[in-house]
Amino acid sequence: MTMRIPHNLAPENYPLAWLIDVWQGGGVLEYENVPAAAYLHELRIDANDNGPYVRVTSNVWLAHEPASAVDKEQPGIATWEQLHKRELWSAAVGYVRVNPTVSQRSDGSYAVEAMLASPTGTSQIWVGVIRGPQLQMVTDVVARSAAGAEFTGAKLLAGNVNSDLFYSYDMEAFGFPMRSYMAGRLSRLMDSSVDPIVLDDTEPDAIEPDTRS
Repeated sequence: MTMRIPHNLAPENYPLAWLIDVWQGGGVLEYENVPAAAYLHELRIDANDNGPYVRVTSNVWLAHEPASAVDKEQPGIATWEQLHKRELWSAAVGYVRVNPTVSQRSDGSYAVEAMLASPTGTSQIWVGVIRGPQLQMVTDVVARSAAGAEFTGAKLLAGNVNSDLFYSYDMEAFGFPMRSYMAGRLSRLMDSSVDPIVLDDTEPDAIEPDTRS
């Protein structure tokens, strides 16, 4: 697993370090009354605010290609490059952090919490655990606007395997029980915009050359 701890990540959030990057890939989504469809997914996770949290931006587009075009055995970036965007299907923005009031557990995991909002008129509080390159979360509270989508809950399982981010997303919505909704695979871009390198006068590369003759 390729990872480095970003300089702007708060120490209490070091367990989230492996998630910091821009990720691109795709997968297949399917739900009650929603036929199987291929999708593209871009996920950006950064700590650029220098706050005690990481920021998340997620965008999912339906693809012109059918669900059968998705090869789950190939890296996420290959799916991203092979599929073509149709329309934006879903979007979310929010924040994630390691719960600062809960100590590391005996199994090495940490409690995490998140707040996400969607333009469909819903916002969610998520709770879960992270242990090494594995993340499990479930919605704890869901709020809806008067015209918000009938979304009542969700579960997320994610993990880093061979430097790709694999995930499955189950959903309870529109009067239907919890069931599988999305399964995808994303590749890390090593995007410097989410982890800018800042040199200071203590680093060798920042030392001025000796110009004395």
